[in-house]
This record gives sequence, structure tokens and C-alpha cells, in this order.
Amino acid sequence: MKAPVIVAACLIGGSFSVTAQDFVHLKTGESTACEIEAITDKVLILRLPGVGGAGSAKRTLKMDRVDFIEFGYESGEEAVFKKLDRISAPILETWWVFHLAHLHRPRSRAAAYGIALGDALLRESPGTSGEKALTLFDRVIKEAWAEEDKSAARRGRLRALIAMGNFDTAVVEAELLASESEDPDMLLEVKYLLAAADFERLKALQEEHPKWMEDDEVRPERNEIYHRIIDQYLWPHLFHATRAEEAARGLLAAGDVYAFAGEVELARAAYLDLGELYPESSSQIEAAERLSSLSSTE
Repeated sequence: MKAPVIVAACLIGGSFSVTAQDFVHLKTGESTACEIEAITDKVLILRLPGVGGAGSAKRTLKMDRVDFIEFGYESGEEAVFKKLDRISAPILETWWVFHLAHLHRPRSRAAAYGIALGDALLRESPGTSGEKALTLFDRVIKEAWAEEDKSAARRGRLRALIAMGNFDTAVVEAELLASESEDPDMLLEVKYLLAAADFERLKALQEEHPKWMEDDEVRPERNEIYHRIIDQYLWPHLFHATRAEEAARGLLAAGDVYAFAGEVELARAAYLDLGELYPESSSQIEAAERLSSLSSTE
């Protein structure tokens, strides 16, 4: 790991080369390269490399002197960490277990692995892994050091609840998050997840009542859910159009809802708008595929 280092004389008591993979940052502002041999919440045992690679020195520090630790990447880990959203669950679980003991420590990568693992489980086997993913997200919420990791885990928890079919709880928690947060990223994500929960509810309702159009009690409920979904999915496009990824994702999802409802022209319009307005978004390829699929069914 390459980083500017100030060798803490008071810590190491001599001059050493900077070749070790870990970095310890003290509350004094000093830092040193080292190899961490053991760590608890009370003490840190590290080994400092000698000049020219000759010899080394072992030191023990009280953790109350340490501000944070930069753990060096293990062999092959950096490539995994740079593309967490594309790594399979078994590989992510290996690294989650490896870093788990450091989940509560500042700058730890454990939370990122836990969140990525939860997402991978939901992506790869949503019907069977919801509970395991929920447990992961809950642990990150409870123990992670960084608030941004806790926020990401809360959003993951909502996705897990939706995958488990626990829509009522997901909606209540999403609405609570939206009311408590002034973070636009959080609000955009929560609205998207609320719409996703409503879409699952809509599909379940229509499956249970295939003749909903003829049912005077079910039809108003179905229509209310349907229009609420569309409003939530289109909200980024209508009110945060400069947020290209979120707006495009919402348009894609709205098109899917239109297609599910048999509103083919509205679906086509949503996919076309996405391609024209957000051609660089990650949703553009899927929108083009949906358009092609619509054309082939006509």
C-alpha cells in the first residue's frame, strides 16, 4: 500500500524502511507502516520492518493511542474490493468473515463487504436468502463505525424485507427513514424502495384477484397502488432530472410497471425517454432490450 508516512519516533524508537502493508495512525497525527500481528480493543501488536529488510522490531501499543488503522490488502483482495457489486456471494462471504472482527473499527472494510454480501444474496437467490441478508444488514447497522455504512445497511434492510415479502414492515421503515433524513441520496433510494414494495404488493393483489377490474372493492385499491408506484418511480426524473442514474433507473422501473399493466405505449414511451435523455446511464442497455422485447410481441 503506497501512502505518505511520517515515522513516529516515539513509537518505534529508531529508523525503519516503509515496506509493510498496514499503517497505524496515532491520535498525535503521526503514522507508521507496519505488519499488524494481533489486535484487540485494548492493545495492538505490530511488527516494524528493519532498514534494508534486515531484521524487524515488535511493538505493543495501547489502542487508546490509535486514531485509526489502514489495513493493507491481502493477496487478490484489492481487485475484489474495487468491484464489489459484481462479485459472487461465496467470494464476498470469505472476505466478510475475514474482516468481521474489525466491523466496529474506524476505516474498516468489513461493513462494505457485509453490505455487498447482503446485496449479492438478494441478487443471486432472492427467494431464499432474504433472512440471511437481513441478518447481515442488521449487524452492520448495529456495529459499523461509519454512519454512511449504517445508512447503506438500512437501505439494504429494506431490500431484504421486500425480497421476503414483508411489505408492510418495509413501507413503515422506509417512510420513517424518509421522514428522518434530509439526505437526497437517502430520499431517492427510499422512494425507489417504497415503489418496489408497492409493485410486489400490486402483483400479489392482481394474482389473488385476476378479475380485479370487475370488483368494485378491489379495483380502487389496485388503482391507488398502481398510480402511487408510477409517481414514486418517476419522481427522480420529474424533480431531480440531473441525477441521471436515479432518474434513468426510475424510468426503467416505471416502464416495467406499465408493461405489467398492459400499457404498452406508456411502457414504450418510458423506455424511449430513458434512451434519449439518459443515454450514458447504466439502465440504457436494459431499456433498449425492453423496447426490442415489446416490438417482438406485437
